[in-house]
Amino acid sequence: MKNAFTRTIYKIDAFSTSKIIFDESDLVSLNVKCRIDNIFSETTLLFPFSKFNDLLRFSGTVGEKLQLKVSDKLLSNGEQPYIIDLINDNIIFTNCSLELVHLQDGDSTYFCVEEITPLSFLEQTKNLRTNMRDFHSVELKNTFQQNLILVEFAQMYIYYKGLIELNISENAAREKAGLQNDKLFKMAYCAALPQNSKAFNPSRLI
Repeated sequence: MKNAFTRTIYKIDAFSTSKIIFDESDLVSLNVKCRIDNIFSETTLLFPFSKFNDLLRFSGTVGEKLQLKVSDKLLSNGEQPYIIDLINDNIIFTNCSLELVHLQDGDSTYFCVEEITPLSFLEQTKNLRTNMRDFHSVELKNTFQQNLILVEFAQMYIYYKGLIELNISENAAREKAGLQNDKLFKMAYCAALPQNSKAFNPSRLI
């Protein structure tokens, strides 16, 4: 009796890409580096065009930058397949979780993207150390990005304090505010200190 093929689903929360290839069909391929099954390597991800659009939509400024490049290629009426070379752009996606399956059983050269799920701010924060190890440049160098993160930390702590004032227990308030981790709690507390209030005014970031 033959063994039935069992599809293994892999999950990645970050990847860098150096090349995008697509045509007028429903398939987009990305040459990427990512950590799959705890092994960091190069591979190719195959997206249905709708899922690729979802990835760009969920990925903030990185997605907007690539949307413009894709649009320019489509409008150029150039030779197909369209190729966008990103080797010097250092494009890194850290905002979404992707579920992958082998295109062919046991072949790790190609993976098909089955699902894309946006990651919460807390989940992205938890992944930061791993992403910095894998991609080196995933440091929050940009002042705008730094301020946005500090704003979110401050808001988490303010929400926690509001829950405490409603007589919700300490543990329940920290859980609801996403501050169960002691280090995150301390960071949020520091971000919300009154002397930092000007830096955390969202209107200054627009």
